[in-house]
Amino acid sequence: MNFSQGRNRLLIVLGVAVVASLVALYLSMPERGVPAGAPTLDEMATEIGSPIMDHLYKGHVPNRSGEVMTIPKPHSFIIGNWDLTTLGSATPFLGSSHPNPWNYTSRIPLIFYGPGQIKEGQEIRSTVDIASVAPTYAAMVGMDALDTDGAVLSEALVSDAEPPRAIVTVVIDGGGWNVLQEHPDAWPTIQELRDGGTDYTNATIGSAPAITGALHATFGTGVYPNTHGIPGNQMRGPDGKNTDAWQQNADPTYLMVPTMSELWDEQNGNEPVIATVSYEGWHLGMIGHGAQREGGDKDIAVLWEAEDNAWWINEDFYTLPSYLQETDLEQLEEYEDDLDERDGLADETWFGNTLEELQEPVIRPGTSAFVRFTGDAIVDIMRNEEIGKDKSTDMFWIEMKMPDYAGHRWNMVSPEEEDVLRAVDTEIARLKAVLDEQVGAGRYVLAISADHGQEPLPELHGGWRINSNELLADIESRFGNVVEKVTTVDVFLEQDAIEQGDVDLEDVARFIGSYTLGDNISGGAPGADRVPEGRMDELLFAGAFPTGYFQSLTPDKIESFGEGIYPEGVFDVDQSLFPPLGEI
Repeated sequence: MNFSQGRNRLLIVLGVAVVASLVALYLSMPERGVPAGAPTLDEMATEIGSPIMDHLYKGHVPNRSGEVMTIPKPHSFIIGNWDLTTLGSATPFLGSSHPNPWNYTSRIPLIFYGPGQIKEGQEIRSTVDIASVAPTYAAMVGMDALDTDGAVLSEALVSDAEPPRAIVTVVIDGGGWNVLQEHPDAWPTIQELRDGGTDYTNATIGSAPAITGALHATFGTGVYPNTHGIPGNQMRGPDGKNTDAWQQNADPTYLMVPTMSELWDEQNGNEPVIATVSYEGWHLGMIGHGAQREGGDKDIAVLWEAEDNAWWINEDFYTLPSYLQETDLEQLEEYEDDLDERDGLADETWFGNTLEELQEPVIRPGTSAFVRFTGDAIVDIMRNEEIGKDKSTDMFWIEMKMPDYAGHRWNMVSPEEEDVLRAVDTEIARLKAVLDEQVGAGRYVLAISADHGQEPLPELHGGWRINSNELLADIESRFGNVVEKVTTVDVFLEQDAIEQGDVDLEDVARFIGSYTLGDNISGGAPGADRVPEGRMDELLFAGAFPTGYFQSLTPDKIESFGEGIYPEGVFDVDQSLFPPLGEI
C-alpha cells in the first residue's frame, strides 16, 4: 500500500467515525418542539367537553392567569417533588393539590338556614353555583339588583320576610361534597341545617380551577374570576412579575369589582358590621376592599400569621379588633394538649402525630385544636361587635381553613381529616347557639358552603402525582429556558421569550397534552422501578390551553365541544350520591 492509499483509507475511517459520532450525538439529543401526533387544542377541548370548558373559560383572567393553563386528567394532580419509593407501600405519599376542574372538586354544599327567612326542608336539585350567593343576599336585604353573573336563589327565600339582622356565611375550605361524603358521620349539625333549611344538592363553584383565592372572591362579588380579576392564589401582576394575588400583605388592589357586602355597607353609611375571620389574604374577596375603596371603611378582618403564631391584618385597609391583638397562645396550647384524647388512644399523640410535630407553624392550623381556637375568635367577634343587635343587616363571613390544611397534609381520606371536620361541625353548632341567643330565630340567616373539594389518594382511582419540577425541566428540554414558574394550575412563561417570539404558546400546550407518565419520571429516580411498565405511556393531562385560546372562545364554540369523554365532567350528578334530608 502506497502513502496515498493509506492516507485515503485513514480519511475514510476518520470520516466514518465523525459521521457516526454526529449520528450518535443527534440521536442522544432531546426531541425539540411539538411531538408528532400531539393533540390539537380543539381535540383536547372536545374530549374535555363543554361543561368543563365553560368553567375554565370563566376562571381564566387574561394577562393575569399563566400563559398556559393545565388540566390534569381526573384524579391526577400537579405537586412538587414526591417520593416514588412510597408507591405500593403501606405509607403512601399523602400530599395533594386540588385545582382541577372535575366534578368531585367542583361540587360543594350550598345550604341556607333561617326559620322565617329561609324555606324549610327543601332539597333543590337544579344546578346552581356560588356566584348566586351575593345577589341572593342583596335580595334578602332589599338592595337594588346587583350586576352579577349569578341569579337570585328566590326559591329559597320566604317572600314576605323582613330583612335579616345578620347574615353569617361559613365557607369550609376544602369541604366539598366528596370530602363530606368520605366522612358522613362527622357533620350532624350541618345535616340538621339541611333538614331545617334549603339545600342545593347540585351546587358547584361555577368556574375552574378549583382554587381558594378565585372562589372566595366569587362568593363575595357574585361574578366569576374573568370579571373580578382574581384567577387564583397567584397571578401575573401589572409589572409582569408573578405575584401573590393579595400581595402577601392582605392588599386588595387586584380585586377589580366591589363585593356585595361593601356596597351594602356604603349604602348604609358604613353602619353595618362587615367582618371576616379567615386564614390568609386570599379570603378577603368575601368582604372586599375595606378602606382602600373610596367611601369604604376599615371593616373587621382577622387572619392568621403562621410564622408569628398570631392574628393579624393589614391595618391600612382593615381593622384587627383590640381584643384579638394579643393572641391567646396559652389557650391554643391547652386545646392542643386535649388532642390526645380525641383519637381514642391515650398515647400522647393525635393519630400518631406528636404534639411537638403538631405545633410546627406549617402544621398547626390543620388540627381540630385550631378549629376550636378559631371558633373562640368567631364568638368573640359575635359578642363584642354585637352582630345582629340592630336592624341594619350585618354581614359576617367565616372561612374555616382547617379541613383544607388537613387534607393537604394527611389527605382527605385520613382520620385527621374526619376529626377536623367533626370539630368544624361542633363550631357551627356553637355559632348557631350564639345566633339563636343574641339575634333570635327569624332574624338571621346562616349559610354553609365550601370553596372546593379535595383529591383523594390517586392510588384509589388510577391517578398520578405529577412532579412539577420534572414537568418544568421537560418543557425547557423541548423549548429552551422559557419557563418562569409551574404552579398547580398554570405554566408561567418568561415574558422576554414570548415577546421575542422564542416560544409558541400553542406548541407548549400541545406538548403538555401529549405528556406521559413515563416522561414525568426522571432517569434513575429512586423508586422508578416500582411504577408498572404498562403505565408508562399513560397521558397525564386531559388538555392544556394557551391564554389566546380562552380569549377566542365564544358561547357557541364552547357548546360545540359537546359532553366530553370524562364522567367527571358531568355536574348534574346522580342524587343517590347525596345523603337524603333527615339522614347521614
